[in-house]
Amino acid sequence: MPAINRLTVIALILLSVGCARTYQARYVETSHFLDDYSLLKDGEDGDALLSFWKPGINWAAYKKIILEPVISSKLPDSDLNNMTHADNQKLKELFEYKMREALKKNFKLVAHPGPNTLRVQFAITDAESSILLLDLYTSLYPSARALSLLKMLATGTESYVGQASVEGKVTDSQTGELLMASADCRAGGKTIMGSFDSWDDVEQAYQYWASQLNYQLCTKQGHTDCPEPD
Repeated sequence: MPAINRLTVIALILLSVGCARTYQARYVETSHFLDDYSLLKDGEDGDALLSFWKPGINWAAYKKIILEPVISSKLPDSDLNNMTHADNQKLKELFEYKMREALKKNFKLVAHPGPNTLRVQFAITDAESSILLLDLYTSLYPSARALSLLKMLATGTESYVGQASVEGKVTDSQTGELLMASADCRAGGKTIMGSFDSWDDVEQAYQYWASQLNYQLCTKQGHTDCPEPD
């Protein structure tokens, strides 16, 4: 069987079983948001690409969260540098909204430091929209999908999809002790859902990170009914 036909068959199989709205990229470039990047190690399954969780913390004691406004910590070559202030602000507000909606399911959101209170802050380091027509074309046509899969094997992301990168940290609101730090990057999957919105991949990445943090904190508190991120 010619090579292109084999790739077409593989692509058709993958299309038939579907794929996630977003997936974790192969690597993430860090900015200057965090104070000490030497703490970050390769994350385990279900964690960020780079991650730090302070051992020995009594997570169950924390019942409240201060959610700080999301900020920008733009990478030098990020598309964020070419966006208007209004568009940058919309992305920050969208991510903050996703975080707030996820965390309030298991924590009381408060405005002031106090006992049993975490402080959560995230920074957007990169965001890139999909190229709609080309993204749709490489999702529907097997030969184009095959080439997109080859690109994923080489670079870690498929063709013409959106992607986003963030860094985050969790501290004790009273002492400032660093309890968690992370850096992650996600890219859009080849799905029909959201294929007519060039920023859907970025929004879905924000939704995943918000759900992921809530799930991680929930499980570290010993709960067994924590909602897993999609």
